[in-house]
Amino acid sequence: MRKLSFYFFLIALVIVDSFLLSKPNLLGKIGLIIYKYHYLRTFPRTLLTVSIVVVVAFVLAELISFLVKRRTLKRALGTIVLALLIAVSFAALVKTGMDFSTWTYSHTGLRFRFGAYLLPTLLIVLFTYALVKLPKPDEVFPESPLNPGVPANKDITPMP
Repeated sequence: MRKLSFYFFLIALVIVDSFLLSKPNLLGKIGLIIYKYHYLRTFPRTLLTVSIVVVVAFVLAELISFLVKRRTLKRALGTIVLALLIAVSFAALVKTGMDFSTWTYSHTGLRFRFGAYLLPTLLIVLFTYALVKLPKPDEVFPESPLNPGVPANKDITPMP
């Protein structure tokens, strides 16, 4: 149930982020035209763009979790991959901060800037959640000294 509520919260943040990114001020709208950011001009296009980015991140996180659960990937490697994805998302957040401190992007409007900061933050939250919820390996029970080849947790009575 917690996982489901987390994803509903994530969907709500995707909608809020799309709304914020689709509402720049006049200078921001001119910048979208000049820099040919046609995928951010309207709310449906922005919603599609943000949704695609978040869905790709979600699929990556779930794929890593699935591979760790099926023991195709070791948990340590899954942890490293998710930590790298968090680091890349954090680098995107820092890059966004540096871009929006320059003159061109700093005049796009407060809503647009908040939307630009929210997208990498969403990715950081998504990958961190996947890292926290990464499946733990099952405990391996030692072999029984009485019955070699049988795990100690099995209650097997020997044949008379």
